[in-house]
Amino acid sequence: MTEGPNLARATNYLMGGGANFAADRAAVNEMLAMDPGLGRRIQASRAFVSRAVRDALDDGCDQFLELGAGIPAPGGLHSLVGPAARVVYVDVDPVAVASTREVLVGPDADGVAVVQADLHDADGVLAQVTAGGLLDLGRPVTVVCSSVLQWLADSDGPTLARVFATYHDGLAPGSLLVISTAHPDDLADHEADEKQPIISRAVAPVRLRGRSELARIVGAWDLLPPGIVDVVDWPETSGADTAGFYGVVCAARR
Repeated sequence: MTEGPNLARATNYLMGGGANFAADRAAVNEMLAMDPGLGRRIQASRAFVSRAVRDALDDGCDQFLELGAGIPAPGGLHSLVGPAARVVYVDVDPVAVASTREVLVGPDADGVAVVQADLHDADGVLAQVTAGGLLDLGRPVTVVCSSVLQWLADSDGPTLARVFATYHDGLAPGSLLVISTAHPDDLADHEADEKQPIISRAVAPVRLRGRSELARIVGAWDLLPPGIVDVVDWPETSGADTAGFYGVVCAARR
């Protein structure tokens, strides 16, 4: 379907990808017209994920599971980690999955797989990964959830804590969890009230999650320093303007 915008395709366009249509581009351009700083903040979130993933690689992790992956854009996870690592992209949207399969061509796609599954069904996701031999869950895996939580419903808050606890319990010690998500904590009330309807109308309903809620969601995992901070301040304070996205890296408890 190309008549209306699709979240995965719109995000792909925002990230500089080519797997999108006119309706997706129009939706993103509407958001950017109302919120010109959005692109910069999304890029800051993406840069945080890149730093966290490189740290995981430096620590010897060569397996990555990206939840709610959408459609990889240039510089996506599999390009970032290189052919020596294994990457599984997970998305519930059949448009995202089909488009990702079209994108995953050539030598850069070696060791990369995509599965259609709902990230909420952690047991089902891990079962697919195991059954397909896609990752070795007996060794550490880095789970990446990049700019996804803000697209999940308000009612998902308590559920998400259980979901991420299930991922935690199903993975080997030494596994990591990398999350970035939009937050409202630097916005005045009127700014949050103004921006959420703009994004929701253009692409999809958005839910900004604060520090305390994010802490509850990742409660089964051990927070690594510096804890839950704006993405520009991970792993250390940068002095840059905040991006409006929290970044957090957690480890599986031993």
